[in-house]
Amino acid sequence: MDPETTDSHADEMSALHERIASLEARVAELELERHEFRMSAEQSQALVAAVAKILWSTNADGTSGLASVEWCAFTGQTVEELQGVGWVDALHPEDRARAATAWLNAVGTCGIFNVEFRLRGRDGFYHQFWSIGVPHLLEDGSIGKWVGCCVDVNEQREMERALRRSEERSRSITMRLPLAVFETDAEGHITFVNDTWSTVTGVPAREALGEGWIRAVHPDDVSHVVESWVEIVKTGEQKHAIDFRFRLPDGSLRWVSGKAVPTRSADGAIEGFIGTLIDISDRQQAEELLRETMSQKEIIEAQRQRVADLSTPLIPITDQILTMPLVGALDPERAEQVLTTLLEGVSRTGAAVAILDITGVAVVDTQVASALLRAAQAARLLGAEVILSGIRAEVAQTLVGLGAEFGGLVTTGSLKTGIDRAMKSVSRRG
Repeated sequence: MDPETTDSHADEMSALHERIASLEARVAELELERHEFRMSAEQSQALVAAVAKILWSTNADGTSGLASVEWCAFTGQTVEELQGVGWVDALHPEDRARAATAWLNAVGTCGIFNVEFRLRGRDGFYHQFWSIGVPHLLEDGSIGKWVGCCVDVNEQREMERALRRSEERSRSITMRLPLAVFETDAEGHITFVNDTWSTVTGVPAREALGEGWIRAVHPDDVSHVVESWVEIVKTGEQKHAIDFRFRLPDGSLRWVSGKAVPTRSADGAIEGFIGTLIDISDRQQAEELLRETMSQKEIIEAQRQRVADLSTPLIPITDQILTMPLVGALDPERAEQVLTTLLEGVSRTGAAVAILDITGVAVVDTQVASALLRAAQAARLLGAEVILSGIRAEVAQTLVGLGAEFGGLVTTGSLKTGIDRAMKSVSRRG
């Protein structure tokens, strides 16, 4: 054999072996990719199955009806009943047209089917479901079939509705409270005022938002009020109430006393402030009258203090909840009045919860703590739960330092939180 022919044959064989080795390596790579793809597909399918309650598929043009064992098991429909758009019959009547239109649009545009509807179960009750479907495309770009799933979001939607109802109920109660209530954002800009706030200040709610309320403050008080409020927003605490005047639309003046506490997120960051305004015009007028008519300092001081210490109003929030906002000092005489008023109110109304709000009590010492505890214990004997609201940081620190024992008495940082707690307690009692 010609040497050149032999060499050429050897070269061809060598090239062939290299080609075979290359193909075998490629086959191994493809096999590995196929295995990984299969594993990924199985994992994806397992994940979808874990999240979705119902898996379904249908043909390319969506006319063959759903193919879904889970759908039949949940709704009780048969395979025959799912033909065409028979699956729509299991939907709530109010949702059928919307869901069918969304499905036809998705099929017509080769888009994504994404809709939420109420689906009737075997038990006859409707459950909220979120369904999504996508076209499965072939290599040539045409649709091979449609695949999708239905996720049960019934519990989530129920929780959302319950939360909205709770928020609406809380806001409705706040709007009707005989206390002037306002809320702000973290920067101190007003975001909400209730009807009583507008009545007290003469400023409509829409005009009070942001910093609009400042325009109604008496010019001589603006600087003091703004500086004090900026400091509260900066530090997140208020040591003393702010007393100032609003100029009403008729030109008259109204004295108010303002107090606010921060609302915080789970990590302690200030999200905003909630506060109250108390009309102290009568107190201011009384103080001026006393200063003008009394000559003896002791009498003036005693009478001023008596006027300044507001009464002990017992305010019904609902037929099951009473609140007593306390402002000023609690001397023995007033403590006895708190006890008497509270017991008479609970006995008369049969209230389940009584809220003692001490936001406006400037000093809480052993005497005050003892008076509050006696009132709570007495109310319990009549079957009422007592909530102590308005516990500020300095008050809590004082109570701990004094060694006050409240024996399981429920405490909250604000009147709003106390009301929310009371509503939940009444709801649990049914």
